Amino acid sequence: MATRLILDTDPGIDDALAILLLAASPEIILEAITVTHGNTTVDKCLANALKLADFAGLQGVPIARGASSPLVKSLTVAEETHGDGGLGYATLPDSKILVSPKSAVDTIIDLVHQYPNEITILAIGPLTNIALAIHKDPSIIKLIDRIVVMGGSIHFPGNMTPDCEYNVFCDPEAFDIVLRAGLDFTLVPLDVTYKCLFTKGHVAKLSDARPAVKTFIEDSTRFYMEFHDEYQSIDGCAINDPLAAAILIKPDLVELRDYYMTIELKGEHTKGKTSVDHYKVLGKPANAKVAMEVDVEGFMDFFIERVKTL
Repeated sequence: MATRLILDTDPGIDDALAILLLAASPEIILEAITVTHGNTTVDKCLANALKLADFAGLQGVPIARGASSPLVKSLTVAEETHGDGGLGYATLPDSKILVSPKSAVDTIIDLVHQYPNEITILAIGPLTNIALAIHKDPSIIKLIDRIVVMGGSIHFPGNMTPDCEYNVFCDPEAFDIVLRAGLDFTLVPLDVTYKCLFTKGHVAKLSDARPAVKTFIEDSTRFYMEFHDEYQSIDGCAINDPLAAAILIKPDLVELRDYYMTIELKGEHTKGKTSVDHYKVLGKPANAKVAMEVDVEGFMDFFIERVKTL
């Protein structure tokens, strides 16, 4: 049975790759793309989402504008990571798709009520839109099938502060609200995504993909690889968001563990740190499934073969 999906995103290079993967996956019914601030401003993210939908053949999918800023903290963008436009060196034509007249929040609420207990939310940016939707209509909590979140780090270092992953850093209060809501919550943290390094060798395997697809992936990830090399001394780039998308289709790519998870909101040096209770010392029931191991080559092969079909 196909999965009805709302993609909440801030495109973003790796968000763009996740969109391509979802577009190439018949197991997914993409009901809407809701856009948030994050990798760049919400306006640029929205423009990228529209262009990517055109490029990937998703013209019938509603695309809704969401939050332009976090709930509490000031806006953060990552244009040094994703480029001024958010897609690295890649360029796409302007889209002819019209933005949905509904806001992202109302789109989420309406779809969850339209398809009770059928909607999965894949959140690959800051969780501001989801938190606002829960605040506006708490009844959706019991009607969402599950939420899969790319974000956080458990044992792995943060990529924004020493302890905090970027998506969580952008709006830690929103993450806290969504985590504590009582949803079926799956986290795909840096612990697994940073094992999935996309390299020039992987780009070469796209030689028989549609030329426009290969060029887009090559041009966008080249910028991403340069950032990873300069700032993190990594050969290649971590394609975080496509892994979170891939497990909706091939759940056996990761090993999930049930944990009680919390987020630190007050620490001077640790704000935004996601932690899990490995040894159950708090005596609290698990509130999250956390991906802690990943089949790296299996994921890379899956991603490459799928995007070749676009």
